[in-house]
Amino acid sequence: HLELIIAEQQLMINTVASSSNSSPMASSKKYDVFLSFRGEDTRKNFTSHLYEALKQKKIETYIDHRLEKGDEISAALIKAIEDSHVSVVIFSENYASSKWCLEELSKILECKKENGQIVIPVFYNIDPSHVRKQIGSYEQAFARHKGEPRCTIWKAALTEAANLAAWDCQTYRTESEFLKDIVEDVLQKLAPRYRNHRKELVGIEENYEKIESLLKIGSREVRILGIWGMGGIGKTTIASALYDKLSYEFESRCFLTNVREESDEHGLKALRNKLFSELLENENHCFDAPPLVSHLVLSRLGRKKVLIILDDVATPEQLENLIEDFDFLGPGSRVIITTRNKQIFSQVDEVYKVKELSFQHSLQLFCLTVFREKRPKHGYEDLSRSAISYCKGIPLALKVLGASLRSRSKGAWECELRKLQKFPNMKILSGLKLSYDGLDQSQKDIFLDIACFFIGKQRGRVTSILEAFDFSAASGIEVLLDRALITISGGIQIEMHDLIQEMGWEIVHQECIKDPGRRSRLWKHEEVYDVLKYNKGTDAVEGIILDLSKLIGDLHLSSNFLEKMTNMRFTIFNVYLPNGLDSLSYKLRCLHWDGFCLESLPSNFCAEVLVELCMRCSRLKKLWDGVQNLVNLKTIDLWGSRDLIEMPDLSKAEKLESVYLCYCESLCQLIVHSKSLVVLNLYGCSSLEEFSVTSEELTELNLAFTAICALPSSIWHKRKLRSLYLRGCHNLCGSYKFSLTTLATNVERLFLNIQNLSTLKMLWLDDCRKLMSLSEFPPSLEKLSACNCSSLDTDITQQLVLEHMLQSRIPYLRKHYLKCYDEEYFFPGDHVTNKCGFRTTESSITIPYLPKPELCGFIYCIILPKGPLLDYEVSCSIYHDGIAIGWLERLLEYENLISDHVVFLYHDITEFYRISEVNGYFRNITFTFENNEESTKEYGIFPVYASESGLKLVGSKEIFEFESIT
Repeated sequence: HLELIIAEQQLMINTVASSSNSSPMASSKKYDVFLSFRGEDTRKNFTSHLYEALKQKKIETYIDHRLEKGDEISAALIKAIEDSHVSVVIFSENYASSKWCLEELSKILECKKENGQIVIPVFYNIDPSHVRKQIGSYEQAFARHKGEPRCTIWKAALTEAANLAAWDCQTYRTESEFLKDIVEDVLQKLAPRYRNHRKELVGIEENYEKIESLLKIGSREVRILGIWGMGGIGKTTIASALYDKLSYEFESRCFLTNVREESDEHGLKALRNKLFSELLENENHCFDAPPLVSHLVLSRLGRKKVLIILDDVATPEQLENLIEDFDFLGPGSRVIITTRNKQIFSQVDEVYKVKELSFQHSLQLFCLTVFREKRPKHGYEDLSRSAISYCKGIPLALKVLGASLRSRSKGAWECELRKLQKFPNMKILSGLKLSYDGLDQSQKDIFLDIACFFIGKQRGRVTSILEAFDFSAASGIEVLLDRALITISGGIQIEMHDLIQEMGWEIVHQECIKDPGRRSRLWKHEEVYDVLKYNKGTDAVEGIILDLSKLIGDLHLSSNFLEKMTNMRFTIFNVYLPNGLDSLSYKLRCLHWDGFCLESLPSNFCAEVLVELCMRCSRLKKLWDGVQNLVNLKTIDLWGSRDLIEMPDLSKAEKLESVYLCYCESLCQLIVHSKSLVVLNLYGCSSLEEFSVTSEELTELNLAFTAICALPSSIWHKRKLRSLYLRGCHNLCGSYKFSLTTLATNVERLFLNIQNLSTLKMLWLDDCRKLMSLSEFPPSLEKLSACNCSSLDTDITQQLVLEHMLQSRIPYLRKHYLKCYDEEYFFPGDHVTNKCGFRTTESSITIPYLPKPELCGFIYCIILPKGPLLDYEVSCSIYHDGIAIGWLERLLEYENLISDHVVFLYHDITEFYRISEVNGYFRNITFTFENNEESTKEYGIFPVYASESGLKLVGSKEIFEFESIT
């Protein structure tokens, strides 16, 4: 698999190399606009006004404030022309009288021809034909230039420029309108330049297309967009590209960079003044903080379509002090906020999360940084791949690492990349650490615990453990999510970007660089080995994780190896203790010690603050003597502790939620007096004959493969019980109070009282081979597994299940508007009941006619063959007159079937698609089962209809009557 990944990446490197331009990146020009004008004509009026108008639009404009002297323009002026995207040439009455101006124009047109520079001619109080034909004042000027060797070039330049698309002031009533249109034209012509600039920003187009759709630029509403992601992910780069692209469409605009840093350094008042000054084009003005901003200011902004970008906003307070309410902005205004902290987005319309770069884009960005081209230099392909793998798609990391490797030898690259395996790049981490620095102390502890111990663990379990440390874990984890420091995978697992995790590790490492025993958290196996073997632990240590299977050498510990670590609150061990154990920290909240080799915990162990006790596959015979004050204990997991013969008194465990004692084969009796218990799993406790549980909160009880002879009467009063597992309980017999009969030593009747379990969803009775009948089920029951219950009467059981589905389960689903994908009832049987009017041994069934009104859905009955292992996928397509209208797909997993079995499923009509296209009735409705015909013996279809008396099944006879009446 690894070789395949490397091969794919190498192919991508080759693809990029063959398709990319190998020339260095074109450097961006210094100026947006160069102004060419005749000073004595327009310097103090039109040109100065145009310059100010361009400046207000944040268009970088070059204007030569010096008076023209001599015949040759300076080298600096030539450089300025070459370094501009657009040249605006202002033709006035005396423009041609200046050789300086004529040389400027010649150079401008040269740049147009050679570099594609944009030229915008402006005719100010001059007839364009005078310029084009050199007549009037222009003819007089050239009379004075008679004999100049460049006259022919100048005349050609004037003619060429005058023939370009131009602006003529004589067609305008006012100069202000004239200026406005020129500036808008400049902005329009600069826009493609910004698009070209974005092409140099690797991966920007993918982000921009999505963001543009969220901004809805064409609408007149005021929209606020949040751009959110982890540090270094490229939020500011995206915002800058958006500003470049969109700014010309707005009357006013402002890009406030580094709000977090600037507010810390200069204060929010200075930032607010800058924001409003730029929006109102009013410098050196002091603006009050919201909500005290004057009515005049708000009114002026309300008449403007503005673009505001607030970059790197860290807190809601910063946002409120800049702009408390966005409603006062003019129609069509847009506000873009970039942040690492999602909690500031209370007012935004949309949030865009920036994702990591793909491998291909990472390769391009890295190579542009290192080699100034989009492909790796020959011989550096593998090294480039290693560097990119380290950066994991983070632009900041790619650029920082790339810059550090630029112009260095292959040997230096190899050394640097090896170094990264032990020592992180501090420039990268410092950029990421800003998110951590903004956390409070409790949140920092949560972050470090997750980074060191809990990556890939379930969120609920991690929350429970961290709550035990008084960290306010639920809210703290939300903060970490909002700041993009962690993510949740699959809805349950906590994940973290590798570089973020590395940052957390480095923070702990910096607590004491040379002595791991003085750090708060230990997780690197070689360091833990050293600390434990040589007894170097101190009271600084709060948590340790160690897996002996990852160590090379043997670890022999003294009995007091934990004695100095008095502040230990968390351990995950599987170490061997040949010399016993003297003590454990009294602050221990979470004790995980798989394979614990002693018969009990130390006699001085105090469990008062203990929250989670997990000691799987231990040699424990008992946990401790006497009664402990277990006021904080939530979980006990002693799975596979085969020598365990007794459990302690748990009556004081007021918060106990879960007890897992699977395969504790020596445990004969269990009494759990805990009112809070939710899950009790005794699977495989083969010696357990008696048990008692008092909790009213119990939702799951697993007694599979135990030796119990009877269920306690209290079970039938636990109305929250949802799952009851009784598989392989061969000694279970019914009590006279709770069963129809006690004719055998094994259970023969299902207890009548089970219908009182109003929340029971799943019932497992597998391998109860003397079970002859079932009684009424609670309406909540959606899964029944009676695998290999070979004494059950098939026809009676099918009738019972159908009655349950029609009278209880389907009405329950319809009443609560629930989807019906989970209904599954499984038990022995080799035929579909003869009450089914539509059955077949083929792969499809066609019903010629079905009325649509009152049709609720269909019950499917499928006969599956016996076999050692069954992984069976039910796939059924439903057609109406040849047109697909529905689809059912269900995976059934059973094993060791000693006979054929029946499975009942339900498919609600509301789950069909294109159902609205069926008018009045279904004709030729066909159910096609797309399975191996050899693996299925028979199918049955039951149409379910609603009637005044309830739900009913309709067979072929009723269908025929319906069709005849119609």
